[in-house]
Amino acid sequence: MSKKLFRIYIAVSLDGFIARANGAVDWLDQYDPAEFDFDSFLDTVGTLIIGRKTFDQVMQFGDWPYEDCRTIVLTSRELPKDRPANTEAYGGSIIELVDQLRSNRADDGDIWIVGGGSVVTQFLFGGFADQLDIFTVPEVLGQGISLFGQDAGGIKPKLLATERYNSGVVRSQYGLH
Repeated sequence: MSKKLFRIYIAVSLDGFIARANGAVDWLDQYDPAEFDFDSFLDTVGTLIIGRKTFDQVMQFGDWPYEDCRTIVLTSRELPKDRPANTEAYGGSIIELVDQLRSNRADDGDIWIVGGGSVVTQFLFGGFADQLDIFTVPEVLGQGISLFGQDAGGIKPKLLATERYNSGVVRSQYGLH
């Protein structure tokens, strides 16, 4: 079995924000995920790691879009009873979670570190992410939730590929090890 990657796959505004200050991502609604072949990416994913705020936000969208994936919600609180199948709460150490997922995989796909910002920061600056795919969207929000935060620094990703889409979105793919 080949090594499964811990991947950050995320959209960011031109000025570096992943969401508005209130967490809203409505500015992404005009972009069609099919243009970026999102379904093909999702086919490579076996497990999602998602923060509680982002989980609650996605739950408000209606049908759970990741029903075929195991979902680990980073939270200290109990999940709602109507949570999607294959969804579990995790309140322990990120280091222990990474070790567990690397050594005892119950699925056959990569691990998608969905977000939000603090989850991405923990995995990125903890050295646990293997690949970073940033989709830079030609929108300037002016303020919001930053992809990297104020204390970001110290990583030196290696650019692997770039791709420009008709919508003006640019994908930059980086290796992190």
